Amino acid sequence: MTLERGNAFTPVASATMIWPWGTATAAGAVTGVGSFLLNLSPNVLEALLNGASTGIFFFALVGGAVALFSSKGDRRARRYASQYPWRTAMPPALLGAAGTGVFSYVSTILSGPLLTSILLGWIPAAFVGLLAGGAIWAILGVIGMVAGGRSR
Repeated sequence: MTLERGNAFTPVASATMIWPWGTATAAGAVTGVGSFLLNLSPNVLEALLNGASTGIFFFALVGGAVALFSSKGDRRARRYASQYPWRTAMPPALLGAAGTGVFSYVSTILSGPLLTSILLGWIPAAFVGLLAGGAIWAILGVIGMVAGGRSR
């Protein structure tokens, strides 16, 4: 798959072509299991959801960072990532925000009164998701600006 000029999905294609699946999966799994073990309490399901949320966050963060530093992948994708670091940081940030928000919402539903949690639980979950996505986007954008200027 190559990037085409004027393609609306260019940032997504750029991010997935140079995405380090193995490294990102390993980072997400290690941090997810670590978070699960640290949060292990009488409520095992909530600890499992917290671990999954942490794993998705670090999957997106480490995968995006390694993709920006990687010398593998399509040359045009790397050039696009160096020219537009904030656009390239957006797909991992959206992935991290969606995963963190969904698992936070499910955790809120399971930990509180059912009706109130279903109706109002999306507010803190959306905030947590936006905060996580914003953090990933800012970190990867800065990494892309710094790494994009160096020759590969």
